[in-house]
Order: sequence, then C-alpha cells, then structure tokens
Amino acid sequence: MSLTNIIKRAPVVIIGIPALIGITLYTHDIFMVFFTIAGLLILGEVHRMSRPNGTEPNVWVGYLMYLCLVGDQLLGDGKNLGAILIVSILILLTWEMFRKKSHVMENVASTFFAATFIALAMSYFISLQQLGFEGQGGHLGGYAVLTVFIGVWTCDTMAYFVGSAIGKHKIFPRVSPNKSWEGSISGLIGSLIALMLIVRAGWLPGLDYTDALILGLIAGVAGQLGDFAESLVKRDVGVKDSSNLLPGHGGAWDRFDSILFAAPLSYLYLTLVVGL
Repeated sequence: MSLTNIIKRAPVVIIGIPALIGITLYTHDIFMVFFTIAGLLILGEVHRMSRPNGTEPNVWVGYLMYLCLVGDQLLGDGKNLGAILIVSILILLTWEMFRKKSHVMENVASTFFAATFIALAMSYFISLQQLGFEGQGGHLGGYAVLTVFIGVWTCDTMAYFVGSAIGKHKIFPRVSPNKSWEGSISGLIGSLIALMLIVRAGWLPGLDYTDALILGLIAGVAGQLGDFAESLVKRDVGVKDSSNLLPGHGGAWDRFDSILFAAPLSYLYLTLVVGL
C-alpha cells in the first residue's frame, strides 16, 4: 500500500472507526437509521454496477422494496415478508411492460435480488445490534456487532499483510488474483484468536470458547466469502470499486461486503443456537 493511499485512507479510519464504535455501543435509533441508509447506498451501487452488462434495474421499485423489507423485518417481525416479495415481483413484471427496455428477465432479476439480499442482510445486522439493548454502559447487541467488526477487520488485516509477504498459492485467480491461501488462513486464525480474546474479556456473557470458535469461523470464513462475492460481481462488470464514496476506501459495498455475510449468520447463531 503506497504512502499516498495511506494518507487518503487515514481520515476515514481516524474519524470513522471511533464514531462507528460509539453509535454501535451507545445508540439504538441512530445505528438503525445509519445502517438503513448504508444499505440504500449499497443498493444504489449495485444498481449502477449492473448497467455495464446492458441490464437496467428498476431503481425506484428496488429502493421501495428495500425499505418495505427492512421496515417489516425491524418493526413487523417479518410477518409480511411473503406479501412484500410477491407484490414486488408483480409490480416489477408489470412495470417492465411499460419501460420498453431490453433484457427484461435480467432487469427484474437484478432488481429483485439486490433489494432482497441487501435488505435482509442489513435487517439481520441491525437486529443483531438490538439484542439486549437495555443494559447499562453499552449493551449485549452492541458488543455482538463490535465482535463481528473486530473479527472481520482482524481477518482482513492479517490476510492482507501475510498474503502480501508470503502469499504464493492463489485461491480464486479469476475472481481476486491477489488473494492467497496463506493470507486467507492467516486471516482466519487471526479472527479465531480475536474472538477467543473477546469471550475471555467477557464482552458476550454466557458464551464459551466453543461459541467463540464458531463466531470466529463465521467472521473468518463468511467474511472472506462476502469479499469474494463482491469481487466476482466487480470483475464481471469491469470496475475496481463499487463507488468513490470514501476516499481511498471505495464505496459502501466495498466497506461492508464481509459484514453482509458475517453479521446475519452471527445473528442466526446467537439467536437460534445460543438462544440470546
């Protein structure tokens, strides 16, 4: 990483990370609004990235569908999920009759997939932060989200530095030519160690080292799969970053690609298996 790139990235890191930790641990509504907006930004980036292949997503239907799904998951406990999905499909297919665009199936499919995936992933992420919010001096959900952040960030950092130093065996050269098995395994080990230390510190009361191992695997494996998934899309449409939203860091999807995979699985594990 060049000195120029480090200088570009520094303000976002210095200001953004403390602010992110603050709203994660000590707010509820601000966190929910912030990440609902972040999801909208990601959705907008996906819409723009679809166009080089000739696809024309139905942007406003996608935004409306996203907001309905997020609202239903957070405020209605997902009771209207089926209704929202089928009505959205009917609207998309009907609207295509009047848009006079080519690639009808791709337009409908890309709109539906992007809105559904991002809305549900972000909803579970926000729901993770809502676990046990009433605790004093922070709350269980906030520490659970911070745990996901730390696991993913540790994995990314270890994978980058070890991969840059000794990485020789490529994982998916056609998807991400610079990522190696050496970096990936080092990142996973770093994530596991970070989660062990978090459980040791008592951030997540009631969890043991088996839980730490599973959450570390989720952050280290699912997080990297999220990164690869975005790389696959970007390579398919021929772009380096999802947008230029954050100087030196790319777009919103670039920053949250791993989180969109790791956070929902962490939430499902903590609620369905651990029973939080």
